[in-house]
Amino acid sequence: MRWWLALVSVPLTFALAALPAVASAQPPSRTERGGPTMAVAARAATGVQPKSVNVSPDGRRVVVCNFGRPDRDSVFVYDAITLARTGAVTFEGNAVESAFSPDGATLYVSNFRRHRVEVIDFESLEVRQEIAVGTNPKTVAVSADGRTLYVANYFDRSVSVVDLAEGREVRRLRTGARPRGLGVMGDGSLLAAAFHGDRIHHFAEGASEERAHWDVCRYPRDILPFPDGHGFYLTCSLGTIGFYRLDGGGRPFVLAATGRNPRSIGRTADGRFVGVANFTSSDVTIIDTVRRTHRNVEVPGARRIVGLAMHPGPGLRLYATSWDTNEVIALTGEVPE
Repeated sequence: MRWWLALVSVPLTFALAALPAVASAQPPSRTERGGPTMAVAARAATGVQPKSVNVSPDGRRVVVCNFGRPDRDSVFVYDAITLARTGAVTFEGNAVESAFSPDGATLYVSNFRRHRVEVIDFESLEVRQEIAVGTNPKTVAVSADGRTLYVANYFDRSVSVVDLAEGREVRRLRTGARPRGLGVMGDGSLLAAAFHGDRIHHFAEGASEERAHWDVCRYPRDILPFPDGHGFYLTCSLGTIGFYRLDGGGRPFVLAATGRNPRSIGRTADGRFVGVANFTSSDVTIIDTVRRTHRNVEVPGARRIVGLAMHPGPGLRLYATSWDTNEVIALTGEVPE
């Protein structure tokens, strides 16, 4: 029996913590086909080219950043169950990605064209502040204590570190070409994926220089920490998502197949289910991290799935954005016993 099959009945956070340190030196195990099916529960129109989707910490609202029409319809807000649109934010420039403060009161949105981060009061949906960062910011991530914002500057080979109390960038971390994915780990350290550098950079909390870097795969894109903060998921654009440990030397201990050109990752709050947006194949992959299964799920009518977010739960619900058809789509499924 493979070692990971023995973990099926073990709670996820314990299972990940219990993995042997030598696992990273062994060939990675692979998930098997299977797992829950999903069906479309609701869909709604977005603005032009909906780049990303996010769910508020309380699970009540969904946020879509619309990239394709500068200076108009920057961010749309929806009811998480019905996908009825409940609000919108417009600012000069174009929106790419978003992140919430831990309490859900503030939404941070990267403004690609104006090299800014928009600080939005999520109750009033008013822009409260703009913070200058590097060139063409994309992914944003907030520290667990809500004091620091990290911003991947896509054409600047850097990550901006923003002190949110001061409302300004305090330093830049150097990376390889095209930094994209960001992950704040349980110890406060930061991971940054250099998309054209095929590398992950690891920075200690408060550091100005990297602690380490790992050559991982071709075109690493999105990073998502495990619930326990000691490992992470990483999409590689040639068609896999890997499970990594911080002490694993840049080697995955599990690999799961995805659709073509996997991009954004989301997970349920307990970490059991991970979803992946597959851009070229226009579908999503749902991974059961306990049973170690994966299934590619067709999204009828969608073309080029780019953004994905998982509802925190309970239950199994995900949201995906369709780049070509300008939609956000909710899919639901049954949680296996």
